[in-house]
Amino acid sequence: MKRMAILSAGLILGSPALALAAEHNAGYRGIGMLYFSFMAAILIYGVYDTFGKTAVYVTSPVILGWLYWMLPAN
Repeated sequence: MKRMAILSAGLILGSPALALAAEHNAGYRGIGMLYFSFMAAILIYGVYDTFGKTAVYVTSPVILGWLYWMLPAN
């Protein structure tokens, strides 16, 4: 088991392609998606807490679509 852990760590750390390393000119889309995901969760919970379950079914796609279109370009 220890050998397999060492081998997999060596392969991942030895090759940036396996570690999914971004290039030096990468954009902010990944961190923006993470930030907007947390924002969407908070907004959807606020709608659920204020208006109930039925309103969440209507506003969740609107909130998710709105935040998706706000993401920065690649």
